[in-house]
Amino acid sequence: MNNLVQSPSIPLTLQDRQWVQRLVVQSGCQGEKLRRLIPNLLAVRAIAHWLDIYDIAYDWSSSYSTQPLLHLGEEVADLLLSGLGRLECRGISPQQQTVQFSPESWSDRLGYVVVEINADLTTGRLLGCVEQVSAAPLTKEMLQPPDFLFGLIAQAELQKAQSSVANTIENGLRTAASVIHQWLTTAQEQAWQMAEFYLLEPSFSPVRSANTIERIIDKLHSAGSEAARQRLIITLGEVVKPEDAASVVRELTQIIDQTGDEDTRWLAAGTLARIEPRHPQAAHRLQKTIGAELNLADTALNLLIALMPAPDQTINGSIELKTANQQQSLPPGTRLTLLSAENEFIDEIAVTGDQTPGKNLLKIGLTIDPGTNFRIRVTVGGESITEDIQL
Repeated sequence: MNNLVQSPSIPLTLQDRQWVQRLVVQSGCQGEKLRRLIPNLLAVRAIAHWLDIYDIAYDWSSSYSTQPLLHLGEEVADLLLSGLGRLECRGISPQQQTVQFSPESWSDRLGYVVVEINADLTTGRLLGCVEQVSAAPLTKEMLQPPDFLFGLIAQAELQKAQSSVANTIENGLRTAASVIHQWLTTAQEQAWQMAEFYLLEPSFSPVRSANTIERIIDKLHSAGSEAARQRLIITLGEVVKPEDAASVVRELTQIIDQTGDEDTRWLAAGTLARIEPRHPQAAHRLQKTIGAELNLADTALNLLIALMPAPDQTINGSIELKTANQQQSLPPGTRLTLLSAENEFIDEIAVTGDQTPGKNLLKIGLTIDPGTNFRIRVTVGGESITEDIQL
């Protein structure tokens, strides 16, 4: 049981008692319900005074305890801590050894506080608190010290901060994803076509059973190399059925959030797009076949753009130039250049004449702000073509 040092005494003023009197009269409560309501409301006032000492904000107007008619049907005596949750308060007499909380207060509460109210209603002694209650009565010995309440408040503040960060990230992803989808629609009207992210073969082709997805996910968690993980991600995308979608989406988003390998992140986000195209973390890839404009005879080139939403509302981009036939090489001197909309140089990669064997892929990564326009230029010999991209 808490000792007197641990249980601070809190003066209850005439104003406190008048506030309680007005509420109980307006509530219309009588008999036993009225007998319990008065100390409970005084406990609310005592806790408010105690919180004032530590500059912990609360909201009278949104607390259930300030609504008179509510007390006719429910036994509630809460104090809403702004943005954190409700403290449910109970007042007991010095002789009372147990306290009961009614079912309507068993959930949606930050914590439960017990205050001992003296006989002349001029002092409340904060006995302690608990985080959860049930149908069983609480004895005084079961209460945590009053300082335990600071831990509950700190935990709620941390959860609030984490929720705020999560909401910011979610909003950022959705903003970026919306821009990507708008561009996908426009680009496909300009000869761009959807392209897969798969550069590897699936890890295996299992005979589907009730636990196929679980087995693949287990293998993912124990994979010994990044290449093995990537093949298993592809396998998930190949064998998933509608009934598996929720668990696979959950696994893929965890990989996107946690992996340190960029290729794995892109592959997971691209696989996610196959399952849930509108997911805010899905990556999309478009390609356009070029070559005739560059006088390459029988060599066809594919220009690819992949876009993936980022949590800060930006878009991660990947631009690739590759031969349509993987057995062919890009001509020496081929250049892939990234320019601003005003033709200012940003980045470039090229095939040099001394590269043996010849390269069949050029790739540039970039970070894009929504609303940014840029240009992609492909140059072979003395010929070049330019694609304008508007996001």
